[in-house]
Amino acid sequence: MDTLGWLLTNLAEGLGWLWGALVAVFSLAYAVLNTVLNPVLSFVLRLLSPVCTVIGDGVYALLSPLPIWAGLVLLSAVAGVVMLVAFGRLSNQEGIVRAKDDIKANLLSLKLYKDNLRATFTAQMRLMGAIVRLQRHMLFPVLILSLPMLLALAQMGIRYQWRPLGVGERTTVTLRLSSAYEKGTAVELEASDGFAVEADVPGGGTTVWRIRGTAPGRHTMWFHVDGKRFAKELVVGDRFGRVSPLRPRSVWTSQLLYPVETPLSAQEPAETIEIRYPDRESIIYGADYWVLTFFVVSMAVALMCRPVFDVKF
Repeated sequence: MDTLGWLLTNLAEGLGWLWGALVAVFSLAYAVLNTVLNPVLSFVLRLLSPVCTVIGDGVYALLSPLPIWAGLVLLSAVAGVVMLVAFGRLSNQEGIVRAKDDIKANLLSLKLYKDNLRATFTAQMRLMGAIVRLQRHMLFPVLILSLPMLLALAQMGIRYQWRPLGVGERTTVTLRLSSAYEKGTAVELEASDGFAVEADVPGGGTTVWRIRGTAPGRHTMWFHVDGKRFAKELVVGDRFGRVSPLRPRSVWTSQLLYPVETPLSAQEPAETIEIRYPDRESIIYGADYWVLTFFVVSMAVALMCRPVFDVKF
């Protein structure tokens, strides 16, 4: 029992060390890759995000007569058809068919020649090769379509994940300073007709304000830090529309999630400016649920339309 306990303990410690090493390696690889790719992707998103936002405003203006859930379902269905057709055009359909036929043939060989060791081994190798080819044929179009899909999901997220602040409703605004401005820096938020500042809590490099919406509309919040002035959008009202919970730095992951406002430059003292908008409440189009609705509807429509467009996957 002591030997078994020692073996189990050391095995657990070894697995823990291996997991920690894998996490460290992948974290380092991600950091290096992000350092290399961020200047390029950040610049690309700085160009694409305003265009996508204008397109999104136009699309949702057309959908405004419909109920919110109906607009989401319609968008999901259209996205499913568009992605299906695009996949069919970008992928090697003949290669996918051949790979799937090879998979079926080799599975049949494994069943028929299960007593023949050589034939079984050969069929297994061919089966693995066919699976790799199938994944390669499918991965290429998926990678190409991932950017437009992510841009579209970001535009949906800023409308379905949160709602505007209601008139008379309270929330918090948080400004985080960069490390160069953390100590003793004066931070000020200008008053506006669209909101009222009820309290502020400065501390270190972070200042938090409690505000209350006073008038519907899109308002500009002006911040003053060390003689510099910069803005953040605030949306108040009960109409369905986009909001911008965060104005981030020029980091491509944050720019992708929060595409509305121009990212803060490295020369500006603010690291991020965040508004805690309320979550949109609905089991169909509310916070987090809208993603589920989108994928279920789009995939179901794509599967139903696959024979119509003769797309193989």
